[in-house]
Amino acid sequence: MSDLPDHNKTVDRNEAEEQTSSVPECGLYIIVSEIVDHDKKNFLLGQALHAANRFSTYAVNRHIVEFRPDPTSSQDLTEIARAYCTTVQRNGFIFLVFDNAQLARDVGADGVLCSSLKHCSNARKLLDENSIIGLRASTQAAAQSALSLDLDFVSFFSAPNGIPLTSLLNWWTTATEAPAAIEGAFDQESCAPFVAGGATFIDASHHIWTHPSGNPMQGAVNMLDAIERHGKKHPFPVN
Repeated sequence: MSDLPDHNKTVDRNEAEEQTSSVPECGLYIIVSEIVDHDKKNFLLGQALHAANRFSTYAVNRHIVEFRPDPTSSQDLTEIARAYCTTVQRNGFIFLVFDNAQLARDVGADGVLCSSLKHCSNARKLLDENSIIGLRASTQAAAQSALSLDLDFVSFFSAPNGIPLTSLLNWWTTATEAPAAIEGAFDQESCAPFVAGGATFIDASHHIWTHPSGNPMQGAVNMLDAIERHGKKHPFPVN
């Protein structure tokens, strides 16, 4: 299992000097879905990422942006994904593509999040050994398979009539120290049990893209503040 890259960056030189080994215990997970105006979305994404960096008090941040296009899209996803990838990596974030290892390889993404174990196996054959490969899972059985295959992380989502996400996270953090993202339409308060429960990444997409002010920068800052307030306040290990 490869380590998730740290993408070290200096937030503020004085703060960095004070917290040279300081890393947030939980990071943002931002999903970019299929839309009409990707140029505008990419601009807004850049604003959100800049805000996350500018207002962080840590020497090192660990956040993810995932490009999740419609599988039936007729758009030229290569150029769209490459533009997002450039924006994300320039800001020191991790860029993943959902369920399309070839696209991830073509644009220089950091890895993929896959919808099935078969897709994970195919991604492992196509991508280099340093690429991140994760599994999107809604059951303990699927997550256990991810551990058995030595995948890099899981992203838990809630399925209809499925096991509660809090139960999945509790089982996962007891079974392994591997990273886990939690998907959902979270705001500053509803993310609390997952931050406190040891999630590595919290889905901040809803709050960022639908913030009442219309400003994704404010949404990103709000979620970072929430993570600080709800966290366990113990240092997150850097491998």
